Amino acid sequence: MSPARDGLAEPAPAKINLTLHCAAPRADGYHPLHSLVVFADWRDTLRAEPADTLSLSLEGPGADGLRDDPHNLVLKAAWALRAAADKPELGARLVLEKHLPVAAGLGGGSADAAAALRLLNRLWSLDFSLKQLAEIASVVGADVPACVWSRPLVMEGIGETITPLVAWPALHGVIVHPGVALSTADVFAAFDTQGPASKLAANALRPVAGTAEAAFGRILEGRNDLESAAMSLAPPVGEVLKTLGRLPGARLARMSGSGASCFALFDNAGEAEAAADTLCAQQPGWLVRPVVFGGALS
Repeated sequence: MSPARDGLAEPAPAKINLTLHCAAPRADGYHPLHSLVVFADWRDTLRAEPADTLSLSLEGPGADGLRDDPHNLVLKAAWALRAAADKPELGARLVLEKHLPVAAGLGGGSADAAAALRLLNRLWSLDFSLKQLAEIASVVGADVPACVWSRPLVMEGIGETITPLVAWPALHGVIVHPGVALSTADVFAAFDTQGPASKLAANALRPVAGTAEAAFGRILEGRNDLESAAMSLAPPVGEVLKTLGRLPGARLARMSGSGASCFALFDNAGEAEAAADTLCAQQPGWLVRPVVFGGALS
């Protein structure tokens, strides 16, 4: 039986880049970015119970894709938290229930790592604040600080500069994964060959907040700079975007992160659910999920 099924558990929601503006790489190879990020009610779940050693087991429909990974970000996050607390003796038995697809542009691994930081902070009674956990997360992975917050936010720098948004509304959408994996490193390499802009667009730095209609306007002003590079490596991404864009009620269709997952936004839950039903009937090989891009984790 998995630990703490009725007790200590932490959600790891999918991360969606509503916009993703990228600049040319710095001298260290990292790309400065500006991204408007939200989190969906589609998630992995991490559970924990006290133990003398630190261990991780995997279950759920997405577990097979991670079983051979000796560098799982959940354990990396746990090690980083122990180091920050200067308590290498701390242990826990962790079970990750994996539902999000791997290498899909949904930040699944980063979300899992962030959940580990929040969960173990509670289990081990360390009392780090979310801000402190986000600082610890920066050594785990570029997207992990944003996932620690798991609320609407703007992400800048190489992911370490986070501005939570207090007035961003919940939005309804559909996420589609066409069943192909994309390496983030490969997508950025293809992006570099296409001659990226040397600096971020000025309108990327405008503050965001307000009603749903204002949110749609802000999102439509943006883009995902990695779409073309991703489509050059995985043509199904382009097919997904075209299909999403033709759905009744779709306000926009865009790729998330480095792909291959894409999303469409709708005015209400009924339209999003109807779109998901249509896609499931037309494209049985795609993974389709109607979602709400909501607020902060409770």
